[in-house]
Formats: sequence, structure tokens, C-alpha cells
Amino acid sequence: MERYQLNKNGEGYTDNTAMEGIKRADKNKTSKQRVTEAEEQKALIQWAKFQEKKYSELKMLMHVPNEGKRSPRYGAELKRLGLQAGFPDLALFVPRNGKAALFIEVKVCYSCEEAIQIIKKYLNI
Repeated sequence: MERYQLNKNGEGYTDNTAMEGIKRADKNKTSKQRVTEAEEQKALIQWAKFQEKKYSELKMLMHVPNEGKRSPRYGAELKRLGLQAGFPDLALFVPRNGKAALFIEVKVCYSCEEAIQIIKKYLNI
């Protein structure tokens, strides 16, 4: 029978069918847990708060609360007040190099570390 081998394979399985099934199941699993966008953003804000004494410009880094579930009535009121869909998550209202501000859209694929490097480059720190 081809399905079974008398000798164990390199990973210690004797049943190739079971080994292949386990490999397929494990293929989509990562040993690292996924970090959420909110967790990345919280870490970035913690870094900025820690650095504020050294770089006072970081006091101007703020979250733009554009997300969240709202009633249709409240959503309409916010739109009348100027809420815009798609506005970036964070804004650093510090003029530099002919630009009025820096805006950052935090996504899970962009780490806190990448955002920190972007801010450092923008502020030239």
C-alpha cells in the first residue's frame, strides 16, 4: 500500500495522508499572532507620548475618530458638521518642508515601527 510507509518520514509520521493533511491545516496558521490596527495605533500613540518631552511636536499627533457605528440620524448630523469618509486615522498638525501636516492611515499591514519611521523622517528627528 502506497498510503502507508513502514519507515517514518523525516517529520515522524508513518501515514503520509495524515502528514499532508496536518501540513495543509498548519499552512495557514502563523506562529505570530495577528496584531490589530487598533493595537498598532495604540503602540504608536504610546511611543509619541513617551517622546513628547524630547520632541514637543509629537503633542500635535492625534487620532481622527472617523470610524464607528452610529445611528443613521447621528451619521447624517456628523456629515452636516463636515465628517468625511476615508479621512486618515492620524494627523500630525505640524508644518514641515512646505507641507501643512502629516496624515497617516494605519493598516494592519503597516506596523507601528513603519509609522514611527515616517513621523521621524517628516519631523527630521
